[in-house]
Amino acid sequence: MSDTETTQSYTIKPIYKKSALEKQEWVNTLSTGKHVTVEVCNLYRWGTFTIELTETEKEELLRKDEVELDEYDHELVEMWDGGCDFYITTVNEGIYTEDEKEEIENLLYKWQGEVPEYEDEDDEGYSYEKMEENGWNEIDCHYILGKCELEPIEDEE
Repeated sequence: MSDTETTQSYTIKPIYKKSALEKQEWVNTLSTGKHVTVEVCNLYRWGTFTIELTETEKEELLRKDEVELDEYDHELVEMWDGGCDFYITTVNEGIYTEDEKEEIENLLYKWQGEVPEYEDEDDEGYSYEKMEENGWNEIDCHYILGKCELEPIEDEE
């Protein structure tokens, strides 16, 4: 962006439902000393953000079929009706042995230490509380939208 281009604030949201994706990256260290990264992806029915764009960026964004919001100055307003599609992927899964893959699964889905009293010890589903308790650290969170529409935000002066 050149110093002479001004920016405008917009509300941005996907045109089509089920096209607002939250992708979290979590890291942990296995007992073998190997580092592991997993991506936790949650597809939402709808999502709204604010975004700052120059006229050039606006034109480019509106031509895209997929918008990675990390490429822009943006802020989450709201996302709702998550879980339309939810999946966890181990990055570079092929580099891990079968034992390491089993350890990754256990770190993802089973309580490794004392189970908080408000949690079910037998619950083997995903939860960020379990991830944190089992030593995972969230390192990044990305938002990706399908084809979008923009609505200018008028300055409140």
